[in-house]
Amino acid sequence: MTEESLESAKAKLRRWQESYYNLDPEVSDAEYDALADWVRKQEPEAMELKAVGAPAPKNSLWEKVTHKIPMGSLDKVNSEKEFEEWITKSEAKQFFITHKIDGSSMELVYENGELVQCVTRGDGAVGDDVTENVRRIPNIPSQLKHPISVTVRGEVVMFKDVFEKFYAEEYANPRNTAAGKVRKRGGEDCLNLSFLAYRLHGVECVAMNTMFTQLHNLGFETPDSLTGSIEDIKDCFKSVKASRDSVPYEIDGMVVSINDMRTLEELGDLNMRPRGQIAWKFEAMMGITRMINVRWQVGPSGRVTPVADIEPVEVGGVTITSVTLHNLSIFNDLKLWPGCRVLVSRRNDVIPYIEKNLDLEAA
Repeated sequence: MTEESLESAKAKLRRWQESYYNLDPEVSDAEYDALADWVRKQEPEAMELKAVGAPAPKNSLWEKVTHKIPMGSLDKVNSEKEFEEWITKSEAKQFFITHKIDGSSMELVYENGELVQCVTRGDGAVGDDVTENVRRIPNIPSQLKHPISVTVRGEVVMFKDVFEKFYAEEYANPRNTAAGKVRKRGGEDCLNLSFLAYRLHGVECVAMNTMFTQLHNLGFETPDSLTGSIEDIKDCFKSVKASRDSVPYEIDGMVVSINDMRTLEELGDLNMRPRGQIAWKFEAMMGITRMINVRWQVGPSGRVTPVADIEPVEVGGVTITSVTLHNLSIFNDLKLWPGCRVLVSRRNDVIPYIEKNLDLEAA
């Protein structure tokens, strides 16, 4: 590959990062990860690989806030082999595993037990102050059970059943819907959101599992978790992967941490990514088929939605014969025609989605 193609790939990564975090993703996670892996092989220190989140849109109406402690991200692995390579770098014996939640990262600041500020991750250093909206999320305590000053981090999510009941006709997936509603002025839809906590700052914790216990004691919900040996962690990963559809919110992998907090702190981080934690992602689930035709479906609310009928294709053990295109914009962007080859996924193993028109790229 030429230097020009490397620069082009890095420019794509920057654009894709911004579009994903600002709620208009251009490509699937798998396509993004593949390009990032290629760039990493050519230029391991490329700035695009170190980016965390993305700056808020220029037209954002929310006040900008600097995080007291940067909100980082996690390095990722996509296979058991890569996971074992990461494990060999650690001398730890006990690990902690929990869901990698596909939501909207949020920081909650409490002073003397009272919720005073809620900030999006943004680019990791600066985020949007969306306190007036996030206060409306029902399971976020406005007052802690103990009058302490702490910072709590976690993910704002929309549960799958809530999405299907109220938003599936209009929006593509729960993750983008939740992130969009958090930023929308007025915040009425925040009543349909939930918060899952995974990090506590300001209270001494000896281990990740005791941190989750402390979060519970303060009144927060947390994702399912398990503490054990490396074999326990592998078994848990396989079990959750097999039963992923039953998780009530979207996940796209598991987060594995060294359980001991002192070891985690001693290892530190690199480019705002902790060395003692890793995101072990589920593999992408996709298939190629042909489109038969597009029909127009009228929903209960009277909204008309384009639906693509496709030749049956099995993706992740499920046979898919039709895919909702959600809105006219998606339909126009794909430029579909009868007989064209399409790449079909089940985003988060659940929602059928046409990722791209393969014949359009070949034309």
